[in-house]
Amino acid sequence: MNLSVNPNDKTPIYRQLYEQIAAEVLSGALAPGTPLPPIRTVSKELGVSMITVRSAWEELIRDGYLLTRTGSGCFVAPISEAHRQSKVNEKLLASIDETVAGARALGVTADELCAMIRDRF
Repeated sequence: MNLSVNPNDKTPIYRQLYEQIAAEVLSGALAPGTPLPPIRTVSKELGVSMITVRSAWEELIRDGYLLTRTGSGCFVAPISEAHRQSKVNEKLLASIDETVAGARALGVTADELCAMIRDRF
């Protein structure tokens, strides 16, 4: 797992960590049962507060991406295919909504936007 943060990004650092790990879990890059490094280790490696890392881990646990084992740490949780697909769709729709809003603000038509997306695919 190769985490990085950008302190100049408008996205809070805990959220940057959350998004990176969630994406790796959803893509299968982090398999169920994979241990995550201790909060203290991640904090030192990234030069961020342990509270920041703990916030990301707690949110990942709450959303079902991670689970804890007392005395052993945090591990990637098993995720059903239906749950995985639901989360992927949710993230894609949020991205699409943002892109559509930006396109509308720039006066781009739906047909023009679709053509641009097809070209990128």
